[in-house]
Amino acid sequence: MPTPAPRHETSRTQAKAATRQRILDVARAHLATEGAAQLSMRRIAHDVGVVPSALYKHVPTRDALLTELIKDAYRGLADHLDAAPATWTRRALALREWAVGHPHEFQLIYGTPVIGYSAPADTIQPAARVLDGFLAVIDDPPDAELPEALARQLCPLAETTHQPVGRIAAVLARLSQLVGMIMLELGGHFVGTLTPADHFYGWVVSDTVSQLSSGSDPSAASPGT
Repeated sequence: MPTPAPRHETSRTQAKAATRQRILDVARAHLATEGAAQLSMRRIAHDVGVVPSALYKHVPTRDALLTELIKDAYRGLADHLDAAPATWTRRALALREWAVGHPHEFQLIYGTPVIGYSAPADTIQPAARVLDGFLAVIDDPPDAELPEALARQLCPLAETTHQPVGRIAAVLARLSQLVGMIMLELGGHFVGTLTPADHFYGWVVSDTVSQLSSGSDPSAASPGT
């Protein structure tokens, strides 16, 4: 039997985890008010209630903090998709639902990149979970011959998701359409023309279903519900 960790070590680990979570919660609040590019480690430390040097023990740089926020956002979105019924329509609706409820986090992962920041490789797996949520709910899409260069580009993602490149390309194309539409909505570009955007989004979702596989989604008949 493994020897249990001493109680003081357990308490220290729990305290460290609680402080880290507090840092992320405060950073998300700053993300909403200041934007990703303006995140200040000093101001975050102040609101967490620690000195800056203590903050750096948990997240050594602002880029490291951005990475944690990005991974956390992908995980939150993926969990929300996984909780939705396993059809393309319901998960597409869940995608928008999460985005509207978490607009700043959605824009962090799908919006304009932060100047000077380059997402590290450990953000790939959390991002792939979002794609997995859609790959899991479609029948085989119509056959399409991919350009050789595109197929090569998709090979790493195929290894991560254990899916053929043609299937990934088909889902990515339609998912990109949905994400782009949501970004336009969050940016206020539909105000005065398509507000609320529920009916338009529902129609677009239904169209993506028909593109992927005719009749593959039993809930496609009523996407706005």
